[in-house]
Amino acid sequence: MSLTEAAVLCIVAMLAGAINAIAGGGTLLTFPTLIWFGTASVVANATNTLALFLGTAGSIFSFRRHFAVIRPWLLRLLPVSVLGGWLGSVLLTRTSERVFDTLVPFLILFATIVFIAQGPLKRFAGFPEHGSPHPHRRVVALAM
Repeated sequence: MSLTEAAVLCIVAMLAGAINAIAGGGTLLTFPTLIWFGTASVVANATNTLALFLGTAGSIFSFRRHFAVIRPWLLRLLPVSVLGGWLGSVLLTRTSERVFDTLVPFLILFATIVFIAQGPLKRFAGFPEHGSPHPHRRVVALAM
């Protein structure tokens, strides 16, 4: 790895960490950068996940005083998140690299669309700008 590649990877990692600390979506920077530098897609995915997980742990620690406000959502979303992470890891380890390479552009496109369209999607689902949504709307949030 050249010094230029190392510098670019470090800069992208710092930007992704900052993005994740504020809003999430740092993977949309780090994963394509790892692929661009020739890392195999499955290895890039695992590297990306571990690196951003460690950064997320720091963000969680930094925002720990805000847990009281978001505790109800944490309790609702944690089981869905764990299930999704487990299912994704099973699929990743059981899918060939060729199939994964074919799916990656569509997965990134879908994640980008959801990330960009989260405001309109919330309004379409009937979520209020502030406060808690109607109890029936929470099912929509869990599905998203």
